[in-house]
Amino acid sequence: MKLNFQQEALVLPGGVLSCCDAASDVQLRALLWLASDLTLAQKPKQLAKLAGCDAKTLQAALEFWVGQGVLLPEASVASVPAMAEVAEVVEEAPAAPTAPAQKHLQRANEFPNYTSTELAGILESRAGVRSLVDEAQRLLGRIFNLSEVNILVGMLDYLGMSEEGVLMLLAHCKRIEKTRLRSIEKYAIDLADRGITEPAALEEEFRALEAFHSFEGQVRSMFGMKSRALTGRESKILRAWLSFGYDIDVVRLAYEKTVNATNEPSVFYANAILERWHSEGWKTLEEIEAALAAEDAKREAPAGEKGQSILGNSFDTDDFFEAALQRSFRERRDE
Repeated sequence: MKLNFQQEALVLPGGVLSCCDAASDVQLRALLWLASDLTLAQKPKQLAKLAGCDAKTLQAALEFWVGQGVLLPEASVASVPAMAEVAEVVEEAPAAPTAPAQKHLQRANEFPNYTSTELAGILESRAGVRSLVDEAQRLLGRIFNLSEVNILVGMLDYLGMSEEGVLMLLAHCKRIEKTRLRSIEKYAIDLADRGITEPAALEEEFRALEAFHSFEGQVRSMFGMKSRALTGRESKILRAWLSFGYDIDVVRLAYEKTVNATNEPSVFYANAILERWHSEGWKTLEEIEAALAAEDAKREAPAGEKGQSILGNSFDTDDFFEAALQRSFRERRDE
């Protein structure tokens, strides 16, 4: 028989063997989790949750291993100045505390793997988790396997998301056609790292992302970009258009002027047009069309009405802008 090291290997002091009979299940779990990630010594709340105990029990477990010579003091309670404070906070916390300010979550790099027996126990004892799994399966249209249920429980217990927040995340991912639970897990971890776990914050994040997703799809179709990924520069340009407050109708007008001038679609040419309209303070399609009509009328007026240069030639800044823009576009295309 051989050990399977395809996942990870834990290194423990040999003295652990002589302490196994005296150690409790919690003490063993605490040591194993600590051996997997020594930084958990600085995260007592998280380590206590992983070991399945409260803060005081964890403190006692670590002290047990210090007493057995398995842990050195600097790697245990002595290096966790907040350990006693955590226990006091747990005891003295009011029954209905006000909502705390969002904080950066501290957690292990990956969700723990529950066994089928453990997951069955969670589903049996926690009605909220049962409802979450049922609704998530209905939402994504399939029956989840053990690994996928594990991910849902991890979002609750290790990212601090609520059942409502997890369902909001799943619904958002379905709308943007991202339904693999492994991909959603990575997305959830990223959100937690940015402190976005509460339903209100998630709603705000998803609304902005979906607005951009919809806008991007319309721009792709208009400019014939098909399914290729946007370059970083293109993505930045599209976000700038949204920040200008321009909707797809304004972009369509810039697109038409781009094609009329160059005989081909170009996000960069259209961007120069939109940046100019923005710098002029033109905010809506109606304002832009009115301003452009006034410019056309000025352009078509007799030379004496437009004003003349000292050389007697009419000068139109808009004609100059268009000529410079086309020259720049041709030079970039020929590079």
